[in-house]
Amino acid sequence: MKEIPADFDVQAYGRGCALQQCEMLSRLAEIGMQLAEAAGARALAAQAAEPQAEAAESRPEAAPAGDPGLAFTRYAHLVRQTLAQRARAVRALDVRDGGRDARRARHREQVETLIGRLVWSDAEDRGRAAALDLQVSQAFADLYGDAEDPVEDRPVGSVVAGLVCGLGLADKWSRWAPHRVSRPRPGRPDGSPEEIRAERARRRAAVTAWIEQAVDDLADPALAADIRAGLAVRMQEPDVETLLDSESFGTAVVRLCRSLGFDIENDLDIPLDDADDAAGAPPDSS
Repeated sequence: MKEIPADFDVQAYGRGCALQQCEMLSRLAEIGMQLAEAAGARALAAQAAEPQAEAAESRPEAAPAGDPGLAFTRYAHLVRQTLAQRARAVRALDVRDGGRDARRARHREQVETLIGRLVWSDAEDRGRAAALDLQVSQAFADLYGDAEDPVEDRPVGSVVAGLVCGLGLADKWSRWAPHRVSRPRPGRPDGSPEEIRAERARRRAAVTAWIEQAVDDLADPALAADIRAGLAVRMQEPDVETLLDSESFGTAVVRLCRSLGFDIENDLDIPLDDADDAAGAPPDSS
């Protein structure tokens, strides 16, 4: 039996399984629709040719073995069943999550609890701990204040590991946690054209270059190494590929920095809404 990792996030795993079930049912429905459409086309063609066949011989009472109309009926029934199963799975997922707001609130509470322990456990300087607590509160307001950023879909340990980089708690987290949170590398889409892969690589390199430049220009020198290390790991998380595919260049830069406890939205000197121009001219970080 496979041993369960110490950092195993059962909530994230359960939700991932539920989402996978919905995706697989959607794929089954798509395949069923393709089969139904093909059978329907054959049934229409056979119906159009039926008058000529009746002139040659009388129509048999029973449908032939390869009757396209019967095949269409069966495939259509399969599609209806699959869609009904998917609807039940989506409802079950919604009930399980309690809605996105509830899931996001639970996620934030778990992350706040973990980071709060890092801030206040064995605090030698209570004044410094209180000041750091205010910085943590601002980091949470920035990270969870962006309603379009699906941070609640990331594992709790992964979010904590990112935030501590810009809060000066990376060493304490690595000692306090059982071990570093593992992050699977995002896989390439099946059957994607070479141009898509090249564009993703170009955007990833440009985003990384801009963030590294921002670290050099804006970050506390004492935290720069931790933020760079956190960035290297953060860029390998599965949600980064979706972020780079679906959001503007500037938004990706801001959200990735924010996930590392390093908010630069008001200081970043690049066009936040012009992905093509910004990505086409990454900074010279040499």
